[in-house]
Amino acid sequence: MNTGPSGRSSVLVLAGNADEAADVAEALDSAAPASVDDAEARSRVVDDLAAADVAVVLDVDGLDAVRGREGAFRVVALVDDPAAPPATDSLVDAVATTPADLDATLRWLAAREEREVDRSDEALRAERDRLLALFSNVPDPAIAYDYVDGEPIVHRVNDAFEETFGYDAETVVDESVDDFIVPPTDEAEAEAAELNDRLQRGENVRREVTRETADGIGHFILHVVPIRLDAENVSGYAIYTDVTERREREAALERQNGRLDEFASIVSHDLRNPLSVAKGYVDLATETDETAQLEKAAGALNRMDELVGDLLSLARQGESVGETEPVSIEALARDAWESVDTGGVELVVDGDVTVDANATRTRELLENVFRNSVEHGSTCSRAEPDDSVDRGRQSPDDDGDPLTVRVGDAAFRGDDGAAGRGFFVEDDGRGLPEEGDRLFESGFTTAENGTGLGLAITKRIADAHGWEVRALTGESGGARFEFKTS
Repeated sequence: MNTGPSGRSSVLVLAGNADEAADVAEALDSAAPASVDDAEARSRVVDDLAAADVAVVLDVDGLDAVRGREGAFRVVALVDDPAAPPATDSLVDAVATTPADLDATLRWLAAREEREVDRSDEALRAERDRLLALFSNVPDPAIAYDYVDGEPIVHRVNDAFEETFGYDAETVVDESVDDFIVPPTDEAEAEAAELNDRLQRGENVRREVTRETADGIGHFILHVVPIRLDAENVSGYAIYTDVTERREREAALERQNGRLDEFASIVSHDLRNPLSVAKGYVDLATETDETAQLEKAAGALNRMDELVGDLLSLARQGESVGETEPVSIEALARDAWESVDTGGVELVVDGDVTVDANATRTRELLENVFRNSVEHGSTCSRAEPDDSVDRGRQSPDDDGDPLTVRVGDAAFRGDDGAAGRGFFVEDDGRGLPEEGDRLFESGFTTAENGTGLGLAITKRIADAHGWEVRALTGESGGARFEFKTS
């Protein structure tokens, strides 16, 4: 008879007398006798027991043959006397006194084994279902993976992964997840390779990574749990917790702190100097009763007023520009020109361009660029510049030639060949200083009385619009500022 559960059907009969073992085995279906009457026979019993479900022992020799042996087999003693040593030994799981009792006992053991296996399978299925439900419903993107030839091959993904990264399960399953979500940069690919090495060694990984999502580059805390820790393995789970918003808040805070540092530097140095000058002249006027000294004090106070105005303008430049609308650069340029003390400088408009912008802030941008050109592009302009760069146009005569500032539309061609549109502001003054790459730095100035804020404000406004701005030498040798708006 087949006394084991499905897939297992072996009963081993053990006795010191081989004939007795054979007689009992012959009466049982799927049973095999094993004689233990010599050392060689007993050595073969070890391998037989490893595959056995039940060991039937007929005497003390048979019982000694199973003593100390490893295996999942049950021990049944077939003896006439229930008080005999084989029946009372602690190794024995059941006792039969007749062949009929033995057959019934073997059937009972087989049925119990099948029930235990069924309960174990049911428990495993329930546990699997719970894990699958947890995996599917975790709010963060998650994958189950297997390593194949060193590549993390996707075995399963959850709904959050499909939504975040924009790939359905049919697309990524059986493929390397790195091919879909690791950005194509040397840094990101090297990081992914290092992670793969660690995971295949059985390490638990938790670190911040950059990955490509359906909405662009995102930042995640990647938590990867191998199935077995501290051992080489090929399977595990990876969970991606999105921290992009947190990173953006941290970056914004860093920019704000940097701006506060700029303000503190200007307040502590640039504002303190004219304040000290004004105080000195006021004290001198008080002591001498000479009102001429007050005019000098007024000049210092005017200088402070300009600095405060620039500081307030710089403080207003945030990360966005508010509402935008189609505006004419020609119209804004002419309005901005009227707000700048231009002296004898001429404005020339070379064509118009319509851009989507905030009119107020774009006019402020143009005012700052115009002021920079007027005050630093020609020696015939104002005597005391208050902006970034003192470029001092060379003149063929003592009075200097009149400066011309041109505004117009511009076409751009990127490194990738893509075309772009925008506008430019160009003067025919001396041109850019040697430190031209620092023009847009807050506080950078080559003028003795400059604040270094005008062009910094210009760049802030351009950045808030999403425009690109650059400074270069114009066709006539002057300074040219280009704004790529689309």
